[in-house]
Amino acid sequence: MIVLVVLIGSMLILGIAGRVYAHYLAKNVGENSSRATPAITKADGRDYIATPTAVVFAHHFASIAGAGPIVGPVLAVIFGWLPALIWILVGGITIGAVHDYLATYMATREGGESVATIAKRLLGKNVFLALMIFLIVMLSLVCATFLNLSASALTSLLPFDRIELPQTQTLFRVVDGQVVIGGIASMSVIVITVVSPLIGWMYLKKKVAVWKCSLAAIGICVVSITIGILRPVALPAQTQLLGLTFSATELWVLLLSVYVLVAAGVPVWIFLQSRDFINVHILYVGVVALVVTLFVAGIRGEGVADTIPAINIEQGSEAMKGPIWPMLFIVIACGAVSGFHSLCAGGTTCKQLTSESSARRIGYYGMLLESFLAVCIIGAMIVGAGKMNYIMDVHPSLLSITKESNPVLGFAMAVGNSAKLAFGAPIAVGALAGMILLEGFLVTTLDTAVRLMRYLLEEIWRALFGRYDVFANPSDVPTNEAWGSGEKTPAGSAGLPIKPDFIGMNAVACKTIPTHGVWKLLLGLLRHYWFNSGLAVALMLFFAMTGSAKALWGIFAASNQLLAAFVLLIASLWLLRQGRKIWFALIPAIIMLATTLTSLIMMLKTYQQAHKTTLLTADIFLLVITVYLLISGLRAVFAGRMQPISPSASIAEMTPRSPEE
Repeated sequence: MIVLVVLIGSMLILGIAGRVYAHYLAKNVGENSSRATPAITKADGRDYIATPTAVVFAHHFASIAGAGPIVGPVLAVIFGWLPALIWILVGGITIGAVHDYLATYMATREGGESVATIAKRLLGKNVFLALMIFLIVMLSLVCATFLNLSASALTSLLPFDRIELPQTQTLFRVVDGQVVIGGIASMSVIVITVVSPLIGWMYLKKKVAVWKCSLAAIGICVVSITIGILRPVALPAQTQLLGLTFSATELWVLLLSVYVLVAAGVPVWIFLQSRDFINVHILYVGVVALVVTLFVAGIRGEGVADTIPAINIEQGSEAMKGPIWPMLFIVIACGAVSGFHSLCAGGTTCKQLTSESSARRIGYYGMLLESFLAVCIIGAMIVGAGKMNYIMDVHPSLLSITKESNPVLGFAMAVGNSAKLAFGAPIAVGALAGMILLEGFLVTTLDTAVRLMRYLLEEIWRALFGRYDVFANPSDVPTNEAWGSGEKTPAGSAGLPIKPDFIGMNAVACKTIPTHGVWKLLLGLLRHYWFNSGLAVALMLFFAMTGSAKALWGIFAASNQLLAAFVLLIASLWLLRQGRKIWFALIPAIIMLATTLTSLIMMLKTYQQAHKTTLLTADIFLLVITVYLLISGLRAVFAGRMQPISPSASIAEMTPRSPEE
């Protein structure tokens, strides 16, 4: 069957790329495993924590994967599965994995800082602020999209005949004569979240071997699913709260928002890192189980009768309201290229690496694994998604049906049908497995994204108000003790506050402006991580209220890949500054820039006609900020500011100068 050719061919192509192209990149960017990383030089026990590579890979992969490599391909196969497959393989190897590796490597070399801070060192403060605002808008769209998808996944309803279960069944809850397949996944999420601090305490505080922690994590996963089967979460269809009425979906939105608020503020190991480590075992097992299912179905030559065609350009263009380019290349974001990955790389991942080679193993190989996951989703759609049911679930507008698009349901049903064809299992069992897998990806990305937004907000306040003593408090400045010398004086200075932009990296002493009264209280609030966590959640909820997940997906995907283009352009300047080759970053950057700008221009009319003012405003903002950043970058190049320095040096290791020089 064709699915065997797809899977085997994809594994070979991705494996060869990881072996050959990744090492070529490492050689040309100057990777050096003996160079100390920020997790060691800036260890603080909260964000900078040296962690085993396997644990960081689990956290990174769980964070970057999210709904993207699942929902994107599910939406995009309306163009036909072959165009989607080609884009995933070509884009993943030559653009996505290159982007992820360079983003992780740059952030590690630059002291664990974000891509925006690297841009500031290259191009100045104004570019930094513009890029930071762009990142916050983009992350708000990411969080809002994944929040809505999570809530939809946990409350998805199916008629009994679709899952071939009698109405006397007791496995799933029943609401209004339909089956709720998200209750089991809901309880699994809750149990894993509650227990996750224990795993973090084991591997980080007690230094328990990673393999022992993995065994414990697998046990927790099994127990969480078992409890979910025995006691699935049953939120009422309507809930009265503070005089307001909330649907089950809206209540999940609020509950998930409370969780990510807490997860974004507490030390990274308590929920974020440890929860990802537990949950990634479900993801690993789920991916392996999906591969086995597809292989067995392929060997048996099984598949649904009304299959999705290999090429379906005309109907795809109608469904996605645009031609195959750029729409297909935008819809499939995370499986081929995703700017969000750079935020993970420069946010949490780079602060945990023990060596520069880990940047390649986690950045490049993590993206290849995500691309293979997207390939598996394509395989599941080939085998288990009947065309009419797929259109009814994912693109109902093609049938003039007014219900909301539900790609989560389309994926779950494809997995359920695939499991039935391969092993004769009830459709409900496979659909449940698909739902648990998807929900695991969704929540792990959601809590990471909100924490990353918190980091960005904190960086903006430091850039704007870093000259005030509230932000330059000597008690908060890293000392040489953190760098391993055992002395107590602030690193890089003679006991004076350090310029925030260059903490720990040839930092220079700077004068501070004293603050008093209300101004001091306000600045103190801005620098507090709980305030910034709350602001991040508020921005997420603001965009989440603008519409369904599919309504947000277009602009989310476009802004996501526009960020990837920016990061690749910044990487090109960064490499150029060190006198290294740049073609492997610059060419993908130009391709993605052209693709995303075209899609954003096309979406202007769509949002205007649909009267989606918030999304229209966001679209215009993205276009304006893109023009500004491109002009700034070109001015820097032609002004001669990209003259090569020593290839072994980072931008942060140079003598700091005024951003406006």
